[in-house]
Amino acid sequence: MVFALFGMFWGGWAVAAIDIEHALHLSTGGFGLLLSLSLIGGASANFVGGALCERFGTSQVLGISLVTWAAMLLLGSALRMSIALELAIVAMVLNAGLVDVAINVAAAASLADRPGKLVAFHSRFNAGAAVGAALTGALLAAHISWRWTWAAVAAAAVVMAVTARRDSLPGAVRGERKSLLGDVSLLRRERLLPLAATFALAAMVEGGIDLWGVLFLRTQLAAGLLVGAGGAVLGYSVAAIARSVLGPRVGHHGPARGVVIGAGVAASGIALLASAPVDALGAVGLVLGAGGISMCWPLLVAEAGRGRERAGAVVGAVSACGYLGLVAGPAIVGWVADVVGLRWALGILAAAALTVALIPTTWRGSRLRDATTR
Repeated sequence: MVFALFGMFWGGWAVAAIDIEHALHLSTGGFGLLLSLSLIGGASANFVGGALCERFGTSQVLGISLVTWAAMLLLGSALRMSIALELAIVAMVLNAGLVDVAINVAAAASLADRPGKLVAFHSRFNAGAAVGAALTGALLAAHISWRWTWAAVAAAAVVMAVTARRDSLPGAVRGERKSLLGDVSLLRRERLLPLAATFALAAMVEGGIDLWGVLFLRTQLAAGLLVGAGGAVLGYSVAAIARSVLGPRVGHHGPARGVVIGAGVAASGIALLASAPVDALGAVGLVLGAGGISMCWPLLVAEAGRGRERAGAVVGAVSACGYLGLVAGPAIVGWVADVVGLRWALGILAAAALTVALIPTTWRGSRLRDATTR
């Protein structure tokens, strides 16, 4: 349920992005820069969070991070001054990074050797995102502030924090002490740097299609709130179905093949979105892009944690690389959108998705490539 709640927040964010941008009085480029700065905090939280999970266990870290995240959400929902709201958003995303890494470490500890099951588990995020997008779209259509979504997520986070502290999650047992900076050198020793780089690109695409895809529909194609929010809900729903239904089958054939297929479909979808002359085709492209790229994150997390009894440090380090991709995406896409337009900026995401699809084919002898034959 926590993963669904986490998705609910980001689904609501995607639909309300243009409204949040207006509330902050920022340009598209400025809004992208703010999100990038926020995600730097999220990346740092992943490095630290992985080590904290190793020290204190996932239940303890998840419970505390949910409470602090709820506090930041409530603060952000109440603030009206632009600068204060910007600072609250940075703190909010940083805390979200701690929640995210605790969930991923617990999931990897239980399902890393069953990548298909891990993909299916991640469908909960997309299902929650679909609910968040639909709820936020309905609020905006009724001329009610998007801030109520944040307040609702905060209330649910407090309830789940109590449950998380009581339950024994996978990886909940205290382990060895790790450096709070995370064992980044472990990625090099385990030959996981190519995987981490692919993770960063895939995360850039996944975050980009959710945020900029909906914004493109609502602004460039004049689709309006109904089609923009509806496209987001449909995209998240397709991603949830793809992960839950196709995930086990993809996992059976190995992570590499799933990454190639998923990223390839995403590249085609984003290209369709960027070139679509009408909003209906754009919505189709958004759905394909979201559904395709959704396969990559859990498959790469599964590969990072495969065969490890305690995967906290390595999963935290790899997830942090994913956040670095999320950091680069808003700044790059936002800057290009300001210079030559959002349609061309989406072309960058399509090219990145195509690169993600091609990279695994070059990993001769790597762990990821070996996984396709097991």
